[in-house]
Amino acid sequence: MRRGRLVGRIVVGSISLFLLLLVIGVLEFHYGMIQKTVYSYKVRHYLEQTYNEPMVIKKVTYLWDNIEPISARVHPKSSGNLEFSVYPGKDTPSGYRDDYAETLWLHQVKEDVEQRLLNIDSDIKSQPFIDFTCCAEVKDQVKVIEGTIPSYTQSNLQFDLIFQLDRGLQKNDLEQMFHILTALKPYEQPRFGIIVFLLQPEDKPYRIEYKIPGAKLKDIHTIEDLKAYNESRMPARELAERIEAEISWDASNSRVVFSKGDTVLEMKHWGEEVLLNGVLLPDALPSFLGEQGNLLVPVALLEQAFQVEIPLIE
Repeated sequence: MRRGRLVGRIVVGSISLFLLLLVIGVLEFHYGMIQKTVYSYKVRHYLEQTYNEPMVIKKVTYLWDNIEPISARVHPKSSGNLEFSVYPGKDTPSGYRDDYAETLWLHQVKEDVEQRLLNIDSDIKSQPFIDFTCCAEVKDQVKVIEGTIPSYTQSNLQFDLIFQLDRGLQKNDLEQMFHILTALKPYEQPRFGIIVFLLQPEDKPYRIEYKIPGAKLKDIHTIEDLKAYNESRMPARELAERIEAEISWDASNSRVVFSKGDTVLEMKHWGEEVLLNGVLLPDALPSFLGEQGNLLVPVALLEQAFQVEIPLIE
């Protein structure tokens, strides 16, 4: 009798232990509590071995259904705004990889740009977005020298600088854009791939855009020079109304034709191929479909074809 009770207790205990381990296994699979603890310890050791400044692990994230399920958000103890990520790195000697250098360089560039635009009073400069022109080149430039990452000025990288606002073009905006470019022009660093001014009202189907290649920055001496880089786009029908041209639209073969007097501007395949009076225009700015089925056509293309100036200020 006693032996039967003992066997029963063993069976019940075994089942309970099995269920407990099953629950722990399921929780670990979904939430990775044990993995996060171990990962935190290993990441802390990696950071101590890699950088000569104290680092703080803000949090460890575990998402079981991600390609990279575990990662850590970290920042230098002295700079809470320089958050970067640490991931497992199977192809690295340390077993980890991070984007501290990229984060630091973008922060340094942003600081330098803001400092150079300090005396310009314009909302255009308020929220510059900065990114690497070619992300593939960044990895080759990342070098930690005696625990320190060199300044971006010692790298051979280019950066894209974008000023974006959710509004249309106002009276003095071109002048302010020109002042911004003039303030950036004297400096060798940072090197820019492109500088973009993008104004896109939330309730309008058009976009005002000036895209200046960094290599052409030193060639901009007047506002007229800036206008040469106008890549603004407006709905095709609205542009036709503004220049009092006729427009025919054939959606079946993606073809739009503007005509006025003896001038015919034909756009095939929604602007992939552009012909002016039957002659192909090489390197014509492309059009693209916007919201509500609007075909957004480059303003500069119609100005060139019909020899008119289309005002961008409403």
